[in-house]
Amino acid sequence: MSRQPFDLNLTSLDTLAVLIYGPYGCGKTHLQGDFLRWAAKQGGAVAFLNIRGEDGMSSLGAMGLGKVGYTADTMEEYESLLGDLRNLHLAALAVDSLPAVYELALIQKYQTLRYPDPKREGDAARAHWGQLSMSVKNAILLSRQAAPLVFWVSAWDQSDDDVGGGKGITPNLPGKLAQEVAGRFDFVGYLKAEALVNGVQRTVSFAPNSRYLVRQRIARSINHAIAIPENTGGWEAIFTAMTHALKGTG
Repeated sequence: MSRQPFDLNLTSLDTLAVLIYGPYGCGKTHLQGDFLRWAAKQGGAVAFLNIRGEDGMSSLGAMGLGKVGYTADTMEEYESLLGDLRNLHLAALAVDSLPAVYELALIQKYQTLRYPDPKREGDAARAHWGQLSMSVKNAILLSRQAAPLVFWVSAWDQSDDDVGGGKGITPNLPGKLAQEVAGRFDFVGYLKAEALVNGVQRTVSFAPNSRYLVRQRIARSINHAIAIPENTGGWEAIFTAMTHALKGTG
């Protein structure tokens, strides 16, 4: 069998999976809409996948995206939808949200929202944690197979910091799952919103630090916080910073 080498010198972001997390109401879903609008202007088909319990579609109502939204109420429906979306040859896909997909995995396992319980299940509880972890990771993989550009969001929580000790801010998933799923994304960033006298200042940070869980699968790091403009241009600012870092021009 003939094997073709791949080019380690490629400097493009033709395929990309991003997770951005932060407090409720900081503008995560709006930023997803800006991402989809940007991709649609490039001439590609886009889709917004709302997971049961999120229902943040109202944040996107004035963006002119049209009939590109879908809702998944179960993990089986999520997997079926991703199969259908693959056939649409999407340019970009936004999924809202990571914790909601985890809840679908819980319901698929237990028919209700509860964690594995060692008192009730004994040693099987440990295996169930592993199965839930694999279910979430598989959901991320399926999204990456549906579109070259994928943008997930998550609320935040505090988790144990295995490196520095104490608590760190991570996506809102239980135990060590937040750190595990971060490896399934090319970029993981924290979105912060600060109220000012004349408006709100939003920034996204991918820069390594001891407080937030972040990730950059790139040779040169983005070491500054990225300012997110009001209303539009947020995703373009993020993508531009990523491109500059990849090419070493920023």
